[in-house]
Amino acid sequence: MKDKNMQQISSEAKTSSPGAAAAQSTRRPAPFFLRDDWIVFLITFLGAAGFYAYTQAPTVTLEDSGELVVAADYLGVPHPPGYPLWTIIAWIFTRIFSFVKYYGQPNPAWGVNFCSGVFGALTCAAAAMLVSRVGRNFPAPGADPADDREPGMIQRLIGAAAGLAAGGLLAFNSLFWSQSVIAEVYTINAFLHILVLLLAGMWIYRSKDNRILYWLSFIFGLSITNCQPIIFLGPAMLVVFFCTDRPLFRDLMALGLFAIGGYLLYTAQQPAPGGGPAPAHTLKTIIAILMLAAPGGIWLLSRKLLTEWRRIIIMALCFALGLSFFIYMPIASEFNPPMNWGYPRTWEGFKHAVSRGQYQALTPALNLKDFSRQFIMYLRELEIQFTFLMALAGILWVFILRRVRHCDRVWLATLTVAFLVLSIGMMVFLNPAHDVQSMFIARVQLVQAAAVYTIFIGYGLVTVLQSCTAALAGRLRRPLLALLLALAALSPLALLHKNYADEELVRNYGGAELREHDFGWQFGNYQLRGVEAIIEELAQGEEPPPNPAYPPPMGSNAVFYGGTDPGRFVPTYMIYSALVRPDVFLITQNALADNTYMNVMRDLYGDQIWIPTPQDVNAAFQSYVQDVQAGRIPPSASIVIDPSGKVSVQGVQGVMEINGIISKMIFEYNKWRHAFYVEESYVIAWMYPYMEPHGLILKINNEPLPGLTPEMVKNDMDFWDWYTRRLLASEKFQRDVTARKSFSKLRCAIAGLYAWRRMFDEAEIAFRQAVDLCPLSPEANFRMADFYLQLGRHGDALQLLEANLKLDPRNDKISGFMNQIREMEQMHRRAVELQNEISQGTATLDGVFELAAIFMRIGREPQFLDLARQIMQNTNLPPQAYLKLAELASPNASPARLDLMRTALDQYLQREPANAGAWKELACIQLAMGQRDQALQTLRRAVKVGGNPLREALRQDQRLAPLHTNPSFQQLLQPAAEPGFHPIPGLVF
Repeated sequence: MKDKNMQQISSEAKTSSPGAAAAQSTRRPAPFFLRDDWIVFLITFLGAAGFYAYTQAPTVTLEDSGELVVAADYLGVPHPPGYPLWTIIAWIFTRIFSFVKYYGQPNPAWGVNFCSGVFGALTCAAAAMLVSRVGRNFPAPGADPADDREPGMIQRLIGAAAGLAAGGLLAFNSLFWSQSVIAEVYTINAFLHILVLLLAGMWIYRSKDNRILYWLSFIFGLSITNCQPIIFLGPAMLVVFFCTDRPLFRDLMALGLFAIGGYLLYTAQQPAPGGGPAPAHTLKTIIAILMLAAPGGIWLLSRKLLTEWRRIIIMALCFALGLSFFIYMPIASEFNPPMNWGYPRTWEGFKHAVSRGQYQALTPALNLKDFSRQFIMYLRELEIQFTFLMALAGILWVFILRRVRHCDRVWLATLTVAFLVLSIGMMVFLNPAHDVQSMFIARVQLVQAAAVYTIFIGYGLVTVLQSCTAALAGRLRRPLLALLLALAALSPLALLHKNYADEELVRNYGGAELREHDFGWQFGNYQLRGVEAIIEELAQGEEPPPNPAYPPPMGSNAVFYGGTDPGRFVPTYMIYSALVRPDVFLITQNALADNTYMNVMRDLYGDQIWIPTPQDVNAAFQSYVQDVQAGRIPPSASIVIDPSGKVSVQGVQGVMEINGIISKMIFEYNKWRHAFYVEESYVIAWMYPYMEPHGLILKINNEPLPGLTPEMVKNDMDFWDWYTRRLLASEKFQRDVTARKSFSKLRCAIAGLYAWRRMFDEAEIAFRQAVDLCPLSPEANFRMADFYLQLGRHGDALQLLEANLKLDPRNDKISGFMNQIREMEQMHRRAVELQNEISQGTATLDGVFELAAIFMRIGREPQFLDLARQIMQNTNLPPQAYLKLAELASPNASPARLDLMRTALDQYLQREPANAGAWKELACIQLAMGQRDQALQTLRRAVKVGGNPLREALRQDQRLAPLHTNPSFQQLLQPAAEPGFHPIPGLVF
């Protein structure tokens, strides 16, 4: 059905003279949005923009803020998918507000924060305008739906009041508000979603205007460059095309199925990772063939196909024009900006960015149980964002669905599908755990759903106001109506109150307002400049730091290993944009194994400090693989070697091992000219002997320290006692969850150093401070609980986790860890019983081995090794006891365990020399210990006993890879007619 304005023009043409009809046919249709709608838009935009400007952060914040601002400031490339549109727009804002300073330093973060607020306000205004425009179309109770007359004053007022309410509800929505006051991409993403829906709605009512269709195609393509989840709107667009233009829908479906089928067929023929044979993709191939044949089936059914090819070609060109903004990334990368994520000037880096290569594969909730859990969790999230009554109001429009016009139904159906895929569909796709930390990370992906649901709440308010208006009569009708309209328009104040009064919301997600929150600035400035920065920023009468010389600033031209997201992004901002320490070299310790990142480092710093070459990085990979294959370190990742010899490692622990090797290279080559510091993310073991506390972070000394001096410890403990009190006394800090997590992480890293040094009193104090700074922090609580376990304080560990579970009751990891602790407590009691039996001389051999296994499970390595040595001193043991001992020691073989395994196998082979498998295991252990000649001698004994079956086992055993090119080893593999090898089951180290 056509828009009512179009219907009015048509009816006028029918009743006029032929000349008037000809003149009327050339007249342009009335504007889609009327003056009322634009007034609602303007009021909402100005109100929201002003509100966001007042509550926005004054400078850089934590999380991704520093990275994004530097990318905008230098026209660089932020994290995938690169956000070219956002970067260009944010750069414009940094130039407009370049005059804004913070403590006398450049402050481009203010302009980018304001940019987020502007697009947040635009989104609120667009949602309000859509409620006003479509809401006044809804017929009042008892009205004739076919009545084409212009809406009366009351309908217009109801639409305007509901629109203002919807815009205000979105503006004060805690999730949307929190993203509108920081440097982030989510408000512009939400605006693009609403803009796509707005254009789709216009086309529903003006389906003959192809210009709207082409603009829709362009904006959709443009949105993909900035927000790839926009493709979730695909089903909603299918609803629009199906209900509005069936021939166009038919042709688009045919082409879409053909394209998807071709892609599936192509991927089905690709070889498996690592260059192996292609896996069986029979089902995928069948589906691809069916999709490729689908256009033929469509033609057989309709006898028409591609009749709309002209419009489709123009739509495709407009879509491609929007996508062309991706070209910005390789161009920007060519200029070597300090934020040059993925190095997209290369084809490898460009694909990495566009395909979001840094993110781990998702596991959607496809079974009924997981789907139900995510569905229920989203309903909880909806109630958290709004209130129960407001969330309920969002479904009231269904009661008038039967009496609205066809175009309105199509529009409501489009919104419904869009909301379902952006809310429940997104939750199912992401499938996050439901603990607070996981939801904190995942819920920002629900910003677009919040914007759409706000429109539904607006339509629900229209329904309620129309029903109330119809029930009013008499003299009080007008004042009561005015009161109802005022209450509707002021309803967003409930969400404003919720942001400040809802304790659970503030505890889990923090307050949305960030006015005067400078914790990001403190985080970066205090790390780089130390106590002099702190003293500069102290308020009048505020307690100063205990030592006016601690922490000192970083050394000149220092190298700073940034670890966590704020730990690398905020210092990057302070170095390159705020210019507080432009001499510092910032290197991300977590990305050193990524060759695209190393390309960026070579461009930025290669002429000033030593940066590993590609050959050096490859040597680090090879070193890790050889250590794993030789058993020197336990396998903690998936290792794939393709036919060209390229090594890829998957798994956080394995990648961090390689990062540790590369970071050690950089340190060794540069430590004589540059001081080194680290903000720890994942533990890198080689650093611990070199580290000492340095204020918020850790300093890496040139040589290992024999211990932490009393002065070092006193400075650290006094500083953090003062700083913890200062932070916890701040109401702003109490309401800033991101700040609480970030500073808790800093203290937790220093506590880990104390624990490694076995300085238990200091470690406990530091861990307690980390927990106090952020009681919800999983890392602080888990590391402190693990620390208690190392001391055998199971009760304290359980008490700590019980308190954590009360704050985060849906965290399955906490309850799982508590169960492990209870099991360990039982094993500890059993270990005491067995030790008493051993001391009394009543223990059996099985009991001794049970005790050794318990020591292994509870992590008491010294006790296990001591007991193992006592076992081997007993000369009356059966031979199989030595094998069992070697098997116990085999998981995660450390140097001490390797020595134990070698001794145990030696003892066994003295009694059972005919076991070829034992000789082979002994040779592998000797090789892992660097005893290559002894390993070859042992292998000769093994071959002599095991014959050809053993030779085949030697060829396949990757632990012997370091010997594969050795002539003596190759000679051993020459076949001979000698049977007899039997492997030892279960013995793999």
